[in-house]
Amino acid sequence: MAPQASDAHLVVTDEPGAEAEAVVRDGLSAYNFEKAGYRDHRPLAILARDPGTGEVVGGLLGRTSFGLLYVERFFLPEKLRKQGLGTRILKAAEEEGRRRGCSRALLTTLSFQAPGFYERVGWEVLARIDCNPPGHTRFLMTKALAN
Repeated sequence: MAPQASDAHLVVTDEPGAEAEAVVRDGLSAYNFEKAGYRDHRPLAILARDPGTGEVVGGLLGRTSFGLLYVERFFLPEKLRKQGLGTRILKAAEEEGRRRGCSRALLTTLSFQAPGFYERVGWEVLARIDCNPPGHTRFLMTKALAN
């Protein structure tokens, strides 16, 4: 007999382990497939490499799923900023999103990170959320990816 929801033991952790992550990830994937009839979740990375060493020095990590491009992490060291590299990386992610059939992109950024950069390259603020550290804001931003 399967356990009842009321019998479930809850565990709060910051180290769920690969098996627990697989249960949640694979369960949601199966549910989504049952409802949508297809799977299209794919990771995405746009990496900036040092031309001399080939080492990754920064870049963008995200994913595409159900017609959306999600920018999850985007980092460049200070010495590589304000030279157009960030714009090139973001444009490459947007283009790959379009190629994968995405119609829109989403990201969050903090007020001390790069909301102005994203606005300059065509992203719009959907929501502002007060957050920590006190006095700062998290921005939910989006951009239409016209084909």
